[in-house]
Amino acid sequence: MVKPSETPRTLKEVSTDLFELITLFSKEARVTAMHSYKLMARIFEEQCHVVEDATKKPEVFMKAPKEIPADSLQNPSDPDATYDGHKGQGYQVQLIETFSDKEKSKEDKAQTLNLITHVEVQEACDSDAKALIPAIEATKKQGLGAKEILVDSLYGSDANVTEAKKRGVEIISPAMGSNREGKLPLSSFTFTKRGKVASCPGGHIPVKTKHKKERHTAHFKVEHCLHCPHLQEGCPVKKGKKYYSLRYSDKEQRIAERRVLEETGAFKEKYRWRAGVEATMSEYDRRTGVKNLRVRGFEAVRFCATLKAAGINIFRATAVQKALSHGKEACERALLSQKQTIHTFIVLKRRFLNKFDPLRDILTSLARFCGNVAARTI
Repeated sequence: MVKPSETPRTLKEVSTDLFELITLFSKEARVTAMHSYKLMARIFEEQCHVVEDATKKPEVFMKAPKEIPADSLQNPSDPDATYDGHKGQGYQVQLIETFSDKEKSKEDKAQTLNLITHVEVQEACDSDAKALIPAIEATKKQGLGAKEILVDSLYGSDANVTEAKKRGVEIISPAMGSNREGKLPLSSFTFTKRGKVASCPGGHIPVKTKHKKERHTAHFKVEHCLHCPHLQEGCPVKKGKKYYSLRYSDKEQRIAERRVLEETGAFKEKYRWRAGVEATMSEYDRRTGVKNLRVRGFEAVRFCATLKAAGINIFRATAVQKALSHGKEACERALLSQKQTIHTFIVLKRRFLNKFDPLRDILTSLARFCGNVAARTI
């Protein structure tokens, strides 16, 4: 609560007072066992450092922001809360939900049930990339495993895609990063089914290829590469003593293949459904207030977040049940209306014909009479 210009001096004073307070009671067993004292000691250890000099009093300095860990103490009333540069202080929640990738009418959409199948609360400083594989394993144990999962690029690392494939799950996600500016991508080369280079962008076949663990090398003739126009366009080959060589790894090849796939219409058509989870996160916050919980501590936050996700599922199941019931009732009403229409028509027909029964009798008698007269004449 001070002016920005006074912040450095104030922090200096506070950190010095904190150091003196911790040092003063450091030998008092009853004090050092207190929760509040432990929190003060933790704050000082994470945020400050001491420069000692035998000739003068120890001096306390604040650590640079980059030296302070993301899991440092953010709030003394909630020691489990951590920090993330994008999300801020607190916790984060990982969700998985089902979805339907078929275009439907408004009525059909109301009758489609999409449910949250996985909820996991993490510290804010935890990496999203490390959350995917545990989530896949958790859903499989519950009998809710999926064959395909649509995720953003943070979750779709090469390691996650490879590990998920071993578990029979296909990860659909854009590859992280982009091709270096001014460089031809690795996908501009032609590869065999075994991952070896078959030809370069100029159509030249390599003189020889080498393979060592997950690293590959393809050598091309100097006369082919020296005057090749692709070399000026940023071809990734490097000049050596005897050859121009292309060096790449299995990971680089997999990522190059993914980037080619990302440009296809099939990928774009399938991946567009991932945006639906943003609406789920908005509903999760708007309908349940999960971002403003009244509890503190990791266990309590996880408990509340899980219950609120279950509440979203109940809301959705109720809405679908209502839509199905409404559709059934509408169908029954239509059938009843049709039966009533047919019944009314039959009644009207009978009443209409009954009114003309005398006329029908006269016409019938007249026809018989005319027939008898004609017979006598013949």
